[in-house]
Amino acid sequence: MTEVELVANRLASHLHDQVMPWLAISLFRSDRVAARWAAGQTGDGAMLAELEALRTELAESLERLRHLAASLKRVQRATQLRAVLEASAACGLGEADGAAPEISFELNQAAALPPDITEVICQVVREGVANAVRHGRARQIRVELKREPGRIRLEVADDGTGFDRSKLAEVGRRGHLGLALLRQAVRARGGRLRVSSRPGAGTRLLVVLPLGRTQHRS
Repeated sequence: MTEVELVANRLASHLHDQVMPWLAISLFRSDRVAARWAAGQTGDGAMLAELEALRTELAESLERLRHLAASLKRVQRATQLRAVLEASAACGLGEADGAAPEISFELNQAAALPPDITEVICQVVREGVANAVRHGRARQIRVELKREPGRIRLEVADDGTGFDRSKLAEVGRRGHLGLALLRQAVRARGGRLRVSSRPGAGTRLLVVLPLGRTQHRS
């Protein structure tokens, strides 16, 4: 079961256990108020007490529904972000020859991200996947996105052939990785990019981007 499905199940359980009972009680109380009104007991103090209790119950139900709506919006944003990342990875897979590798996603991020942060994340995922299949012949690729205090952490790791980091500059000049463009995009938003690799041990791209106000640098 995915994280989104787990959250959806919790929301459904909360709706069933916490909101619906309050609404059922409110409906029952409104029926009693209507019966008193029909019997002409409009000046009855008990009727006023029923109306006050009904108002309290409806207000409580409304507040709980507001919390549920906010939670559902967070789930929707998480789903949308996953769809965007999957689309970016699919663009990278266009470089694959033969069978495409398996890509797994681990997203610990529910809140909305600024568009410029999302743009960089998608660029890193697309380029990371493309390099993994184009040069590393990877069979497994993992994309992990985490929200940490004040920042976003993205990791794209593969099980491909890897390369010697001492030759990173030479590889970049040959245009094999496009790391210069990625590094520039990340730095322009106040972040940093780290590449870890060695022959036979795959490659890992780690990007950390600050949240809040980012300063673009050319």
